[in-house]
Amino acid sequence: MAIATRQHRSLSRRNVTFAAIFVGFSVVVGIYAYETLKIGTAAQMGAGFFPVMLSIVLGFLSLAVAFTPIPAGAQPLRFAPVKASILIMGSPLVFAASIQSLGLVAAVALTIFFSSFASRFATLRQSVLLSVGFTVFCVAVFHYLLNLPIALWGDIITG
Repeated sequence: MAIATRQHRSLSRRNVTFAAIFVGFSVVVGIYAYETLKIGTAAQMGAGFFPVMLSIVLGFLSLAVAFTPIPAGAQPLRFAPVKASILIMGSPLVFAASIQSLGLVAAVALTIFFSSFASRFATLRQSVLLSVGFTVFCVAVFHYLLNLPIALWGDIITG
C-alpha cells in the first residue's frame, strides 16, 4: 500500500515582508487620496475614487499574498536584470512626460512599446502588436466608455 506524501508548505517570511510593504503603501496612498481628493460616487467618480479603490484592492491582494504558502523546494527570488528594471520603472515617466504633448493614443502606444522590451523574449513585431492592442483597449475604455477628459491627440500632433 502506497503512502501518500504531503508536500510541506509554510508561510514565507519573504511573502509576509513584501505584503507588509504593499499594505503600508496602500494605506498611505489610500489615506492621502481620501483626504486630499474628491471621492464622489460610483456613478459620478471624483479624482480620488480610483486611487482609493485601487489602494483597497492592493491592500486585500497583499494580505492574500502574505498568507499564501510557498511550496517546499520553490526557487528563491532573484533580482531582475537592470535593463528590465529601468524599462519598467521608467515607463510611468514616459507616460507622464508624453500624455499632455502627444495625447492618449501616442502616450499609451509609446509607453507600452517602451516597457515591452523589459522581457528578454520581446520581438519588435510582438511589441508593436501589444502597443496597438493595448492602445485600442485604453482609448475604448477611457475615452469612449468612461468619457474621461483626456485628449486623444496632444498639442504637438494637433498643432
